[in-house]
Amino acid sequence: MDFPEGHMNLCLTKIGEPSENSLRIVVAEGVLGQLSPIKFGEIDLGEGRPIEVTSESRHFEINWDAYVAYAVRNESYWKAEPQEPRMINHLSRRVDSAFLEFVSTTTFADNDYPGPLQHWALSTLTHCVDVVSVQPPRVKQIKGKGS
Repeated sequence: MDFPEGHMNLCLTKIGEPSENSLRIVVAEGVLGQLSPIKFGEIDLGEGRPIEVTSESRHFEINWDAYVAYAVRNESYWKAEPQEPRMINHLSRRVDSAFLEFVSTTTFADNDYPGPLQHWALSTLTHCVDVVSVQPPRVKQIKGKGS
């Protein structure tokens, strides 16, 4: 299962290794909160609607049974690679990426062992997660409407 199509505000809520060298990520769909005044320190930014995870939010679990490497970045510092196509989905497969090059250079993992390497990129409101693995992740909705 892929994430549903359409614009979603995803929030990373959990990341961890349920067993050795496996990876589990949980993301929740943020919804627009109530209109309220927003301040940044002493600066009044006017009114806005915060993005919040509520009891109505859908939650999705993304699992890799095995990975070669993964990295988590603060979304505020993310930048696109020059040849990188625009991300259309929150979870996408990347080809010829700098992260895949880094993993290929700094490990002995290659397309022969453990097998053809794939780079998966997950983009949320505040995190960017990159995973190199042989198999694609399993994605399922675990909470919310329609689960």
